[in-house]
Amino acid sequence: MENPEIDYRRIGKRIKAARKFRGISQQTLAEIASCTPSYISYIETGVRSMSLDTFITIANALEVSSDELLIDCLRNNITAVNREFTTILSDCTPAERRILADLIRSAKHTIRANGT
Repeated sequence: MENPEIDYRRIGKRIKAARKFRGISQQTLAEIASCTPSYISYIETGVRSMSLDTFITIANALEVSSDELLIDCLRNNITAVNREFTTILSDCTPAERRILADLIRSAKHTIRANGT
């Protein structure tokens, strides 16, 4: 079985986005994860990878699931994708939801028509 390549840059971007969404500074996250703020910066930019222990500590501190952070690396990521769609739609008006649903249907049709 083929393993997907781990994209540390994308994982780092998701960590950074979750950290900012939670209003947590790099300093605070570093303290929680028992590391330095510069190490958190390296993780967020994909310059450095992290141990599984650090990954779990960060995910718990940010109150996100591991599949949300690893979504780009997982083959079966439907749960994480559904959660992401739910989050995106959570603050939309009914009209915005209808527009977004139409856009997604159209994009899906275009993707399938082009064989991508």
